[in-house]
Amino acid sequence: MVFKASKKRERKPVERVGKGTPITPSYALELWYSNQIKAMAAAMVEDYKSEIEKSFNQSEMVRFYATDSASGFMTSLMNRLKLKWQRIFSSFATRAAKEFVARVDEQCTSATLASISVAGIQAPRAQYNELIQNTLQGAEEWNTTLVTNINAEMHEKINNAVMASLTSPNPQEQGTSGIQNALRETGEFSEKRATFIAKDQTSKLYAALSDQRMEQNGVEEFDWLHSGGGKEPRTCHAKMNGMTFKINDPRLWEVGGVLGLKKGDLGPPGWAIGCKCRKRPRV
Repeated sequence: MVFKASKKRERKPVERVGKGTPITPSYALELWYSNQIKAMAAAMVEDYKSEIEKSFNQSEMVRFYATDSASGFMTSLMNRLKLKWQRIFSSFATRAAKEFVARVDEQCTSATLASISVAGIQAPRAQYNELIQNTLQGAEEWNTTLVTNINAEMHEKINNAVMASLTSPNPQEQGTSGIQNALRETGEFSEKRATFIAKDQTSKLYAALSDQRMEQNGVEEFDWLHSGGGKEPRTCHAKMNGMTFKINDPRLWEVGGVLGLKKGDLGPPGWAIGCKCRKRPRV
């Protein structure tokens, strides 16, 4: 039997895909923003504490003769402090939000262009088109609102404690002890809130801007990289690790669907609250 060589198989050419480096939000920027908010909130708590201590001693004498007068005295004080810190926080929030967004834009743009350059895009550029401008403007306005709301929530917590100190039958809420507890809890609340806002807004803005900067330079896809961290990682995000998506892929915004996303899981890497996943550009 004559041996015949099998037909020579031709290998398919290997598809070359350029991959960039993961685009990771700046922790240093997140920490800077958080510290800015915390410092302002701490100053507010300290001012409330000082003014309440001084005025409460005066109101004790007033309350000796008429409880209604003491209540009116403290109400007047709290209204004055409210207006004072509304003005301070409004100015601060506008200024801090503007600087925060500008810093994110600068650092995210730099990180994104460096990443897609590694992937093979020659001399990537950043243009400030209408889409980018709208994203930046929207982020400024929303962050101004978020920071301003901290002031309102802090005032409400302290004001409730002051009023309870004059009227509550609960011994734990009466007098200065209840106010001191409220001031401490308000300080803790503001620190947690500042940390959350800084982390969430840095991640969200990076997610949006990096998509737009990639699109500007002709990059249409990215790999989803799961962080692998967190006490309770999202199962759906873990399954998406290594998957390739189009920018603005509708599957990322669909509840249920083929990816099995819940409402709190939606969006590109880093968009969902607490999401530490990252994107890696593909060229």
